[in-house]
Amino acid sequence: MKNLVISRKGFDSTSGGCASPIFENGDIFSVPIPQKKQSPFRYRDLRFNHLSGKEILNLIGAKSIADKDFCHNDPLLSERKGIFGQAGGAQGELDNCCIEKGDLFLFFGWFKRYHQRGPDLHHLFGWLEVEKIIKGNLEIVNFLSENGLSHPHGTEDKKQFKNNTIYIASRNLTFSDSVRDLMGHGLFKRTDKNLILTEEGKTRSRWRFPQEYFSGTKNLFRNRLKWKNEEECLVNCTGIGQEFILNTHDNPSVIDWASDLINQYGRD
Repeated sequence: MKNLVISRKGFDSTSGGCASPIFENGDIFSVPIPQKKQSPFRYRDLRFNHLSGKEILNLIGAKSIADKDFCHNDPLLSERKGIFGQAGGAQGELDNCCIEKGDLFLFFGWFKRYHQRGPDLHHLFGWLEVEKIIKGNLEIVNFLSENGLSHPHGTEDKKQFKNNTIYIASRNLTFSDSVRDLMGHGLFKRTDKNLILTEEGKTRSRWRFPQEYFSGTKNLFRNRLKWKNEEECLVNCTGIGQEFILNTHDNPSVIDWASDLINQYGRD
């Protein structure tokens, strides 16, 4: 693994307008953002435990969204094959950083404990190790059709997604011996303090990385992140941008961080 991509997905302040839920029992569910154009998925298709998509929207107070509306259900991490789609400038950024087979995505989003009126948090919710990268609308449509799959990026409409790309998960994780028995994609199904990026007591965009893994790193940030306090491993994740790319080639301790998270919290 040369790169670890910490990727922002799910409801945010501009798309959806509210946080995804941390339930009273500790379960978490990332609510996908709305999609104006046609998608294979609508909110009424969503299911989490005993809750329907409509019930989840009501729970988080997403009053501007109806259960009949299309949603951009991406990444797909609970299906038989893991898929993540990207396009436009965000995909250009991944291209520029040479994201390739063997690299890992850790997905995070905006979450909160509604039952406690809890704070706004940036919380990790899933992973995907890259096995294959497919570029181009027609190539994506053909791959999905041949494999009997659906995905929001599976469209021939060139106006909908420029630089359209999907990332296919490996069958099993390969980047660390401790997780080789686990699938190459999956979800963190329950909350834990170690899955929360936000520094305790701060706004959600103030992150504290664990010093055990991040102290002494070099040339760590490949795009927009910068240390606010390197000694204390603090960063500000502010402004626009979906992908925060970390250089793991020169910082193997960060690989250990990802491996330990998945090993401890990615098992049912």
